Amino acid sequence: MNIARFLKEERVDDTLDAAFDEDRPPTPETLAETMATLLERSDSIVNPTKLRNDLVNREKRAPSLMGLGIAMPHVRTLQARKLVMAVGISHAGLEMETPDGEPVRLVIALVGPPYDDKLYLQVYKRLSERLLDEGVVEELLAAETPGDVVRLLSAG
Repeated sequence: MNIARFLKEERVDDTLDAAFDEDRPPTPETLAETMATLLERSDSIVNPTKLRNDLVNREKRAPSLMGLGIAMPHVRTLQARKLVMAVGISHAGLEMETPDGEPVRLVIALVGPPYDDKLYLQVYKRLSERLLDEGVVEELLAAETPGDVVRLLSAG
């Protein structure tokens, strides 16, 4: 499966740290809002405000902080015409209440329409497997360009 079908370079941000400060600390909800801003760059998003609300509400119910420095906020919503991804990289690490206490350094957001469960689950599973491959997270964090991020996630 080619992840590049769903992730474009304009939806990769390696300056995620700049989105947070003392007035707006990183939480699952503020992280979802930030990632929604990246997702909104896709012409497959119907209503950016509703998408943001759907993603934030999903994170309120069940935060997708996975541990190992990874978060994968995701939601199936009618606000996505097709499956869309975005990636955020924090070089300093976002201090959040993660399962293993590790700061979040890599965020992969995934949204898709509710009627395309099979593809949504296939992509989610593929991403999870790829992130567990030895050295992949470190390579993603060291990527020099958004294109490198897209290629690294698509490989394998």
